[in-house]
Amino acid sequence: MRKSPVLIVFFVWFAVFLPFVSAQTADNLDSARARAQEARKKAGDFEGDLYFPGEWEAAEGKYVQASLMADRDKATSTLNEAAEAFDRLSGLVIPLYAQAREDEIMAVREYLITLGARELFPEYILNADRAALLALTQYEAKDYYTARDSAAKALQKFNILETAFNAWLLRLEVLARGFAGYDPEQFDLGGEILSDAMDAFMAGDLATARKKADESLAAYNMVLSTSWASYAELRASLAEGERLAALDMRTDIAAREFFKIADSDNKTALALLESKKFEDAARLFIDAEAMFVIASITTLEKRRAADAAIRNANEKIRQSDRILRNAERNR
Repeated sequence: MRKSPVLIVFFVWFAVFLPFVSAQTADNLDSARARAQEARKKAGDFEGDLYFPGEWEAAEGKYVQASLMADRDKATSTLNEAAEAFDRLSGLVIPLYAQAREDEIMAVREYLITLGARELFPEYILNADRAALLALTQYEAKDYYTARDSAAKALQKFNILETAFNAWLLRLEVLARGFAGYDPEQFDLGGEILSDAMDAFMAGDLATARKKADESLAAYNMVLSTSWASYAELRASLAEGERLAALDMRTDIAAREFFKIADSDNKTALALLESKKFEDAARLFIDAEAMFVIASITTLEKRRAADAAIRNANEKIRQSDRILRNAERNR
């Protein structure tokens, strides 16, 4: 029995061309899957799920749906739709992501500029500025991943400078308050570490610069903490001396209002000292000391006034006696 020519053609097509079509379909599916995965990763890397959660869920839904389809052609089509949705999402989110990074950089930069860092640390600010400008240039060239990394590096540089400059400001405060002598070793160490941090910063070793800047800030904070503790003890001693002197002068009676204020401040300061709130304690001890002095001065002034009044009264008595004696002589 002879086979029909139609059947022969069908069998030839099935044997020769179907494997090719199946392979092509598989290639299309793989290509669509790779495209969707790349588009999904890009949208996720720039936080599309955070900025536009609704759009992300819609694209993600298509992506997941395609993975469950048995029909390769439908799966390929759905994956392409998912890729297009993720691409649209990237187009929306990348400008927002870039602006957010720029805002973070500018916030730290403006803080530093406001406090005078550009005048004190000009070469370091310029170094960080160049990194920020590089990120902007790369973003404008649509080199988004490189721009993202450059922006992160620029922000890292400005954050390091913020810490380093805060350490420098603490150093200036220590000097202005005359506290360097309370913990000279730690004070000198803070300066050495800060210098190391800036050297590492300019050399591009940002990990070391970050570590050293943190250590310098901690060193100067320790100097201030130690100094305030010692200073508070000193002010407590001085305030107590003035309190005892005021009591010896009986100012608690002669200048009761002033003494009462001073004594209240002194007791509060002692409680703050006990709680290790050294700076607050020191400031209040100074107030108490000044008020004890005012109470003593007020007492002295009252005594002087009283002495003057007594002298005036005695003088008037003597004058009256002289007038009376003269009057008796003239009788």
